[in-house]
Amino acid sequence: MNSVWPKRIPFSPSWQLSWLALGLLLSPPAWGHGVEASWRAVPTFEIQARYDSGEPMRFARVTVFAPTNPTLPWQEGETDGEGRFWLQPDPELKGLWQVRIRQAGHGGVVNVPVGEEGMQAEGIPSPSSPGFGPLQRGVMAACVIWGCLGTALFFSRPRPFQGPELPDSPVDAAALSQD
Repeated sequence: MNSVWPKRIPFSPSWQLSWLALGLLLSPPAWGHGVEASWRAVPTFEIQARYDSGEPMRFARVTVFAPTNPTLPWQEGETDGEGRFWLQPDPELKGLWQVRIRQAGHGGVVNVPVGEEGMQAEGIPSPSSPGFGPLQRGVMAACVIWGCLGTALFFSRPRPFQGPELPDSPVDAAALSQD
């Protein structure tokens, strides 16, 4: 084997970190997806659930909670093949009905106003977020870059000098002095 070859290519730990960083920067991003849920008042309420990519949440589990008892499910079901679910709440139970949609670890919550009390509360923003805003994305990117930089600096720091190994016992010391 040629003994010159490994010396030409940088294999030191700092270069290895550089190669790793270059590989991470050139790799394609891994995209996750969020959930969007909305409602539309027709004779019943039509609830549409889809991922933020636009793909419908087909056959997702739906749990409906009445305003009078937000801990006990009032109705359970699933969305159809197009991500739709129809809710026909009891008109006597006025207020915000909470509809939870879940599928494979992803989920969303939408509040459906029923009656006068529900319509007044409709101005409150829905807890289902449309996604990350530009400020949140910027902060997350800065944190990732800062973490990578800190890790690279940690592993590229000079190691403290480790002196010669000292003997643990007098017998070992005598053996070393005879050598």
